[in-house]
Amino acid sequence: MIDELITEEEAPRTDFYLNLDAEADMPTVLSAFYKQDYTTIVDPETFEESTQLEGEPYFVANTSDYSIDVVGVLHKPTGNTLTSDGMEHPEMVALDGWHVNIRLTGDNSRADVEALAAYTIEPTPKTPLRVWL
Repeated sequence: MIDELITEEEAPRTDFYLNLDAEADMPTVLSAFYKQDYTTIVDPETFEESTQLEGEPYFVANTSDYSIDVVGVLHKPTGNTLTSDGMEHPEMVALDGWHVNIRLTGDNSRADVEALAAYTIEPTPKTPLRVWL
């Protein structure tokens, strides 16, 4: 008998936590998730088709292949306690960046999401501040 080491393949990653520099970076960084409407025009003489873009690009946050949760600025407690109007509450400080979570529900957009590796928080947070339900 030959003993073989059988390893399970790791399941493909489905949740990605991104940290962009600012909200204004979304159209550039997440360009694969922006769409723009267009009209097909047929030249009456040559019958050649061309397209004409209409309106501005718009963000598509959910499809059958992915869901995007624009979290924005995250805050964490500093460890200090503040008092406002007689009520104590933890002092919070904003974390750097603009946070976006992406969950893949299919593989059609996997390459687009994996191309965002420069913005992906690594290692994946063990206890994310905002999670999927």
